[in-house]
Amino acid sequence: MKHVAFKNAKFVTTAVQTKDYPLLKTSSGRVMDEIVVAGRSNVGKSSLLNHLFHSKNLVKTSSTPGKTQAINFFTVDGEISFADLPGYGYAEVPLTIRRKWGPMVQEYLKNRDQLKLILFLFDIRRLPNEEDLEFLEWTALHEKAVILILTKVDKVSTNEKATNTKKILKAFDTENLHYVHYSVVKNQGNRELMHMLRDALKGTEEEKYDEDYNVLS
Repeated sequence: MKHVAFKNAKFVTTAVQTKDYPLLKTSSGRVMDEIVVAGRSNVGKSSLLNHLFHSKNLVKTSSTPGKTQAINFFTVDGEISFADLPGYGYAEVPLTIRRKWGPMVQEYLKNRDQLKLILFLFDIRRLPNEEDLEFLEWTALHEKAVILILTKVDKVSTNEKATNTKKILKAFDTENLHYVHYSVVKNQGNRELMHMLRDALKGTEEEKYDEDYNVLS
């Protein structure tokens, strides 16, 4: 993967059914590796993606969280793709809509061969519930790599961050779960996450990381 600087992100399409998922390729014809972003409604997925993409509003925040059960696809620098899953767990969303979320996500995880990494966002102020644990179980079932991104760390003290992190990791009870603390407001965690993305997407070709320019190459 060459020169992925996260400087040129583009929205591609929105899809609900597997048959409508785009087959995204690089200029050389290689199918792009895909990263999916998942988490509860209001966890900060749109903010994280806009932060990674160096954009203010490429990724839109829904005025009615959890209502739109569709996946948004993006490309970055013509080299990799991102999929933004709809958020789950929003209490005011009708039950009929919430019930569609699980099958759609499982279908995506099962059939998206180019999916290489899941960024699972979780609010550091919360503790995992049954829905959160179930999602992590799905990722293990489909043998997908996961990075846990603990969001909104600017809203807790240093002591709370440490204490809450221990509680969250214990609740998830998953060995070797890679995680990073992230704050869009304080620009915290970006460099560490970029290192993790580099490692997760490393292919057969030699890759180098340019820390000065925050570039995967």
